[in-house]
Amino acid sequence: MDGIAGGAHTPGFASRPLDPAVLRPLPGSRGAAYGALVLTAALWGSSAVVARGLLDTISPVALTALRWAVVLAALVPLVWRERAAIAHALVRDTRTLAVFALVGFAPQTLLVYVGLVGSTAINLSLLNSAIPVLIVAIAALLHHRRPRPLEVAGMAISLAGVVVIVARGRLDILASLSVNPYDLVLLAGMGVWAYYTVRLADRAPSLSFPAFMFAAGTLGLAMIAPWVVVEALARGIAAPSAGAVAGVVYLALLPTLAAMLLFAHGIHRVGPVQAGLFTHLVPVFAAVFATLLLDERLHAFHAAGFALVAGGAVLGCLRPEPATRDAALAVVAAPSVAPAPAPAGAARDSRS
Repeated sequence: MDGIAGGAHTPGFASRPLDPAVLRPLPGSRGAAYGALVLTAALWGSSAVVARGLLDTISPVALTALRWAVVLAALVPLVWRERAAIAHALVRDTRTLAVFALVGFAPQTLLVYVGLVGSTAINLSLLNSAIPVLIVAIAALLHHRRPRPLEVAGMAISLAGVVVIVARGRLDILASLSVNPYDLVLLAGMGVWAYYTVRLADRAPSLSFPAFMFAAGTLGLAMIAPWVVVEALARGIAAPSAGAVAGVVYLALLPTLAAMLLFAHGIHRVGPVQAGLFTHLVPVFAAVFATLLLDERLHAFHAAGFALVAGGAVLGCLRPEPATRDAALAVVAAPSVAPAPAPAGAARDSRS
C-alpha cells in the first residue's frame, strides 16, 4: 500500500526507506493482544494435529489448494464492499502483494505440508521453535532493531521448554535426531513465515486486513495452481470423505482465517518480536490437543516444558516498548515490502 508520495493518488503500497519505528507497537490494550496471540498459538497447535491426519489421505498440494479456496470463499462477504480497492491493489501493487503471498499464504503452507510428509513430529516442533529466533534476526537485518535483554532471556527459556517437550525429557532422543531433505523444506517454510511476520508490521492499512488477505491469498492460490493442475492430470481427482471435508473447513476457518486475523492484531499491538515469542506455545497446545484427540498421555516432561515455555513468554513480554503516537503513525504510513532508495548519504536497505 503506497504512502502519499507527492501526488493525489490513492494510497496503496508505498516505497520508502525502512524505518525501525514500524516495529514499535501501536497504542492499545496489550492484555487483549497477548490473549489474541495465545489463542493464535492454540489454533495453530490444533492445526498441526489435524493437518498431519489429513495428509494421510490428501496430498500436500490438494490440501493447500482446498484450504485456501475455502479461506477465500469465506472472505468474500467480509470484503465485498472493498472489491474495487482490492481490484485496484491487485493491478497496481501486484509485486508487493506477490511477495506477501509467497511468504505468508498458500506457497508457504505448501512448503510446510510437503515437509510434514517426510519429517517427524519432533523435528517439526524443533524447527517451528526457530521462528522467534529468525524473527529477531530478520528484524535486526531489516530494521536494525536490537532485541532487548528480557526478550532474549525469555526466548532462551521458552526454547528450552520446547526442547524438553519434543525430546520427552531425554537427551538420547535429541542425540538420535537426523536431518533429511524434508526438514530443510520445513525450515524454509519457517524462515519465510518469520519474514512475513516482520514485514507485516510494515503494512499500511489502506486495505483492511481481511481485504489484504483476500488479495494476497488470491495471488498465493494462483502461484500454486500449476502444481494443482499437474497433480490432477497425473493422479486424477478423488472426492474427499466427509471427515476430510470437515477437516479442511476447520483448517481454513480457524487456524488460517481466524488465526491470521488474531496474529496480525497481535503484531500491530506488541510488535513482531514479542508476537513471535508466542510461537513457542504451538507445540505446547499441539501436545494438549494430541492428548485430547489422539488419546495420548501427558507426562512430567510436558508439565516442565509447559512451565518453561509460559515463563519464557511472560519474561519476554515484561517491560515492553512504550507505544507512542509517532509509532502508530509510522505503522500506518509504512510500506509493505518494497523500499525505495534512501536519500544520498543515508543507509540503504538491500532487501526488496
